[in-house]
Amino acid sequence: MSIKNVSVIGAGTMGNGIAHVFAQCGFSVNLIDVNASQLQRIACLP
Repeated sequence: MSIKNVSVIGAGTMGNGIAHVFAQCGFSVNLIDVNASQLQRIACLP
């Protein structure tokens, strides 16, 4: 069994960093947060 998808709850500094590392390692990442502006801020990063 291999893990290919990861969900991270919380898009703050720590959650964003965790999601970033998983994405760099080839995982499909779902980033979840109750604050839509947090997700929009991250979506605008290069």
